[in-house]
Amino acid sequence: MTKLGQYEIHPLAELFPPMPDDQYQALKADIAENGQKEDIVFWQDKLVDGRHRLRACLELGVNPDMAELDDASDPYIYVISHNLHRRHLTESQRSMVAGKLATLKRGRPSEENGSIDPFTIEDAANLLSVGTASVKRAKQVIEHGSKAVVDAVESGEIPASFAAKFVTEEPDKKTQTELVKQGKKAMKEHITEPSPFVDEKEEEKECAVKQFKAMWKKWDQVQRTAVRVWIDEHYTDV
Repeated sequence: MTKLGQYEIHPLAELFPPMPDDQYQALKADIAENGQKEDIVFWQDKLVDGRHRLRACLELGVNPDMAELDDASDPYIYVISHNLHRRHLTESQRSMVAGKLATLKRGRPSEENGSIDPFTIEDAANLLSVGTASVKRAKQVIEHGSKAVVDAVESGEIPASFAAKFVTEEPDKKTQTELVKQGKKAMKEHITEPSPFVDEKEEEKECAVKQFKAMWKKWDQVQRTAVRVWIDEHYTDV
């Protein structure tokens, strides 16, 4: 298990991609000037939220403020809800988070047997507001891509759809890494075209539909009627 200083990092804390260096430096400068604003959260003595805050505090020599998550709380839901709206992620990046979530063994205590079922692809897709097809492509990248490919998708350099096609056609991870270093053009030239995975607009459309369905469930009848009227007025030719 990863450690930061003396503290163990739970895999949950690494679901979301690392903060870009410019954002991290801004966070560190803010903590140096104004102090730590949010607690670093632990669950069962392992850090689940706040790895960047902890790193900044350790580098600054500041005693970090910490809190322990209640055992009755679901640490998975806590981490996702606190990070999803805090981070501005693309659809591909959210798909990668969902893909990781679908591969983790869920270990929140329960009265029956001390653990509960892992997240399904559908569960992960719903939590991250992405389509199930996007999660499947992300899992393909996570399971068959080199670290360089995974990092490129998580940083937003390449979409998960393209990466899934790439790792399927080029299974050798050493070659994958070399091509990533050469750039996206080299990766594109290496695979067969046209690709059923490379349509970024289709991926965005799938995610937009997923988000709309989630919003629709929350709306009352008046709100749904208003949306129908707006659609009728603006898209009469559809």
